Amino acid sequence: MRVLLTGSSGWLGRHIAPLLEAAGHEAIGLDPAPGAHTDIVGSVADRVLVMQIFADRGVEAVIHSGALHKPDIVRYPTQAFVDVNVTGTLNLLEASVAHNVQRFVFTSTTSLMISAAVRAGASERAVWLDENFAPLEPRNIYGITKLAAEQICRLYHHNHALRCIILRTGRFFPEEDDTDLPLSGENNKANEFLNRRLTVEDAAAAHLAALDRAP
Repeated sequence: MRVLLTGSSGWLGRHIAPLLEAAGHEAIGLDPAPGAHTDIVGSVADRVLVMQIFADRGVEAVIHSGALHKPDIVRYPTQAFVDVNVTGTLNLLEASVAHNVQRFVFTSTTSLMISAAVRAGASERAVWLDENFAPLEPRNIYGITKLAAEQICRLYHHNHALRCIILRTGRFFPEEDDTDLPLSGENNKANEFLNRRLTVEDAAAAHLAALDRAP
């Protein structure tokens, strides 16, 4: 399949692209930053560009891993998160429906499940996160925009039968977190890696599995 891969210059995208190629897919990389796996330098927030890519490249599937992330909160204004994470996702979904795309994989985050209340009590007791975890009360603009984008994906799945899979990934980025709070607890680091961390290689492999098995 011809797969549009957003965020192709990013930490996750640069690991997904080789897996796509090894599986026999044609990866079309889109990212605001140049990179080895990026064919088109631009933003998903640019609706005209997105529509043109689908028309010109014959896109058959999408892996939407591009986003502004939690560490970007200190570098970008709130509006930028809405433009990229929400409007950008909507642009891709609209283009997918218009061009009869077969599958759409969206990279979301477990960060949207960590409310301020959960964060405050996490050092004292374990918090089990799964698909049924509620209520969802994201504590920052990153989580809020990711949750909004998830809901738009669900809307397009129900209204247009677009085959969507949402992956809420654990943390796999190498950047420091955006908190200065000290980590406490005797087994805190072990619990951190057991419950919140994910290797980028496993994250990339999960996206390929989702692409193959989109409902």
